[in-house]
Amino acid sequence: MRVGLGIDTHQLIPGKSIRLGGVDIPSKKTIKAHSDGDIIYHACADSIYGAAGLGDIGEHFPDDDSKNKGLDSENIIAHSIQSILKLGFRINNLDITILLESPKISQYKQDMRKNLAKLLLVDVSSVNIKASTSESLGFIGRGEGIACYSIVSLIS
Repeated sequence: MRVGLGIDTHQLIPGKSIRLGGVDIPSKKTIKAHSDGDIIYHACADSIYGAAGLGDIGEHFPDDDSKNKGLDSENIIAHSIQSILKLGFRINNLDITILLESPKISQYKQDMRKNLAKLLLVDVSSVNIKASTSESLGFIGRGEGIACYSIVSLIS
């Protein structure tokens, strides 16, 4: 078994929705990013790459490469999964924590879990998503940014 940790943080700017786990959530802000900004998928991919010793998302999808501009982050997850399958690994389980003041995401978590499970080739019971605020502290608490932590275990 191997374990990997992934972390992604982005600035929030005025907008109409936030994409998290493949779900567009209505919001007065959006994620500023080179790709589609889905930080759940980014943190997840980083945790997978890390667990397999395959570097990080920036090595596979550099933000200074124009072909990655506006990239659908499902492609990033798909690449991470194909990479570990070639090494003889598969996902055992994944746990995600999102730090965000608003919008509240509880009604969207099940859809996010289903999207991740499909991409990760696992049962939805192997994917967990939690959310927390920063109690109005720091850049997250002021609504200036969002962060996501992902931990994954791989088995062969």
